[in-house]
Amino acid sequence: MAFGGSLVLASALEGRLLDGEGGHPVSGVTIKRNWSWAWTNREGSDETVTDSEGRFRFQEVVGRSLTAKFVPHEPNVRQEITAELPGGSLTLLSLQKSNYETNGELGGKPLRIACRTDLEPDARGFFWGTCEYDP
Repeated sequence: MAFGGSLVLASALEGRLLDGEGGHPVSGVTIKRNWSWAWTNREGSDETVTDSEGRFRFQEVVGRSLTAKFVPHEPNVRQEITAELPGGSLTLLSLQKSNYETNGELGGKPLRIACRTDLEPDARGFFWGTCEYDP
């Protein structure tokens, strides 16, 4: 990494929100992403709305820190994505990123997920929530 360069705190994310096992898209739902960077105690959030096909997208979150470039530490960026449903908020995805690489959450694979509204949040392989990887 170049001195003073950018650090990817949260990679770009593409997702689909589906209702039940039939996999019908859920449109018009507000999806929120909250993130926190332990190194600087920085927090942020953004939100989007699912389209007619249940799709949603978040842009990459980039941070800067001169000290994070040269002081040894284990990166820790926490992300939580929730859906604001009529019955309340549902945790779709909760994860921690331990590097500053683009797509570092999944070892270089793009972060694409399919999430369901009919499931309770639980451990689903790499993810906690109602989502699975959606290649």
